[in-house]
Amino acid sequence: MNRQQNILQTLDWKTITVYLILVCAGLICIYSSVYNNEHPSIFDMSQRYGMQIIWIATAFVIALFILCLDIKIFTVLSIPLYLLTLCLLIFVLVSGLEVNGSRSWLSIGSIRIQPAEFMKIATALMAAYVISEHGFKINSMTNIIKMLIIFIAPIGLILMQKDTGSALVFSSFMIMLYREGMSGWIIIGLLYLSILFIVSLLLPAFETICILTALSMLIYIILNFNILWKSIKITFVFFIGLIFAVFIRNEADIKMETQYLILIYAAIFLSILLISYKGRISKLLFVAIFFFSSVFISFSVDYVFNNFLKQHQKDRIEDMLNMKVDLQGTGYNVHQSKIAIGSGGLFGQGFLQGTQTKFNFVPEQSTDFIFCTIGEEFGFIGCLIVISLYLLLLFRIIIIAERQRFAFTRIFAYCTFGILFFHFIVNVSMTIGLIPVIGIPLPFLSYGGSSLWAFTIMLFILLKLDTKR
Repeated sequence: MNRQQNILQTLDWKTITVYLILVCAGLICIYSSVYNNEHPSIFDMSQRYGMQIIWIATAFVIALFILCLDIKIFTVLSIPLYLLTLCLLIFVLVSGLEVNGSRSWLSIGSIRIQPAEFMKIATALMAAYVISEHGFKINSMTNIIKMLIIFIAPIGLILMQKDTGSALVFSSFMIMLYREGMSGWIIIGLLYLSILFIVSLLLPAFETICILTALSMLIYIILNFNILWKSIKITFVFFIGLIFAVFIRNEADIKMETQYLILIYAAIFLSILLISYKGRISKLLFVAIFFFSSVFISFSVDYVFNNFLKQHQKDRIEDMLNMKVDLQGTGYNVHQSKIAIGSGGLFGQGFLQGTQTKFNFVPEQSTDFIFCTIGEEFGFIGCLIVISLYLLLLFRIIIIAERQRFAFTRIFAYCTFGILFFHFIVNVSMTIGLIPVIGIPLPFLSYGGSSLWAFTIMLFILLKLDTKR
């Protein structure tokens, strides 16, 4: 009895309250998004809202069960759970159920389970177990290889299932790795590669090379700030020489693409600097490597885009970047989603009054596009309330993480934060057209047993671990 009272006293009830509000809001939104006049009862099990009640009830049972466990079990079972879930992913590839072009479901009678959702929890536990070991240094090459194996194994299997959205969620573990001491330059590098990919798609090769040239020279000036005037003079000489080289080529009518002339001139100029420069050569080498590797990546974008991405993925990226607009094809979902959210105005059209939702203009409106229902029926105020609830939940998780004495709990908390943050920010962003549609649910709101169970398990494992802080 005393043990039960102690658990109740140490539970983070603020986080549980936000969780319960989001789950109840999700049920209301699902009911509204797929409402059927012939089946008005919310308890009608033939409808999605009836089934969601079952998922919610079982999620609550799972949550209570987790709270009754000893916290030691989470460290003891970290490796077995990780290996078991990997085996499930392999089994899905062999005999899984294909839904919307993705073979990522296991059918158990009338119930369908998506192992990829539970793989996120298993990976978070495994990462927490490995990193929290005594003497673990995250920037050690051996430990970096360990972490790569832990993350790449599930990502590879999920990609083989053609479930790109779930695979991308694993990038959220970067937040945890950064908190645990990974260099921030890695995150900056990944962000730079993403921007370079977009720029290379949108701009011609010549303009991209010009931008990279200017950026490289700016980096050169920053690295040599202690000899600022000398750096500016060298940069000035470089651009004057480049303009002169382009002029000579045009006057001599040499048939060479301008971007290749820039590359040749940059190579010659950097070679001369490397030979004659009396200061630290490492800075020049860094600028040279940055410039030519960026150019190589930029020139590779078209090949990767056309040969590695599937047609529907290319269409979605092109639609998002306005490279082509197809409102009746790949851009239809997002276009209808924007109309639905925009039609809600400030206060919304009212519960069960959304026209876009009622006439099924928005596909997957109870799962991936559940945020449309909130925007259309409850307006900007409704969206603001839901977003505030998510931000409050994420803020509570950070508080839980930072008050821990044990590394295992802190690491798992930041894994939970990263996964929930990624799902939230990506789902809302794709709904309003800021990023391509990649098909991941909005935590606790979207319809589905696997996602609700997985998010509930993850959150309540964290809450249970927090009781022993």
